[in-house]
Amino acid sequence: MARAKKAAAKKTAARKPAAKKTAAAKAPALPKSVTNAEAKVKLQQKAVDQAQKKVAQAQTKLEKHRTKVDGENAKLSKLRADTATKRDKAKAKPTAAAKRAVETARGKVNTLRLKLQDIRAEAKLIRAEIQAAKKVVTRELKKLRTAERNLKTKLREHERKLAKKVKAEQKKAEAKAKAAAKREAAKAKRAAKKKSAAPKRKKAAAKKAATRKAPAKKKAAAKKTATRKAPARKKAAAKKRAPKAKASS
Repeated sequence: MARAKKAAAKKTAARKPAAKKTAAAKAPALPKSVTNAEAKVKLQQKAVDQAQKKVAQAQTKLEKHRTKVDGENAKLSKLRADTATKRDKAKAKPTAAAKRAVETARGKVNTLRLKLQDIRAEAKLIRAEIQAAKKVVTRELKKLRTAERNLKTKLREHERKLAKKVKAEQKKAEAKAKAAAKREAAKAKRAAKKKSAAPKRKKAAAKKAATRKAPAKKKAAAKKTATRKAPARKKAAAKKRAPKAKASS
């Protein structure tokens, strides 16, 4: 059992590389130029995504800043209203305390105005940051488009080469098929010639056999006639000899 298992494992191990080879033959690997172009496109896409992320972050920052500005504006308007009421009170009752309250309110308004100026300056900086980030996005997008174009051209070149290869293989196969067809036609022609020549050969062989047999038949006939004539000759000679003998007596 253990031996059988080992043998089966060896067989499967031998089959696996063959399967891999067939898969590789089915799907030819892309050339290095195409893979490099693909990698560049991916990297450039990452750069574009990062730049767009920065733009989005800057825009959220600006939104937050705007809410802050709105809040500070609301505070400033409230302080201005409070200062106006205090000024009116100081006009109605010009006491030292009322005057001090107006001064403090004015101080608060001025500090808040300065703060707002700083916040608005920060907003300008954020807007500039957004513009710069957008410029980076456009630049990276241009790079991405060029990388994509380069990849397309590389792919087209690869496809053209593959098509050329396929065409060449097709031509080879066609030439092989033509050669095989020619061989088959020649074979069929030879077979047909052999078939047509077979009766003629038989006739020729029969004639040759007949010509060989004729002298033999003649010889046999001559022998037969010779054997038939010999006793007749002997009888005739005996008859001729007999009268001569009688005369002598």
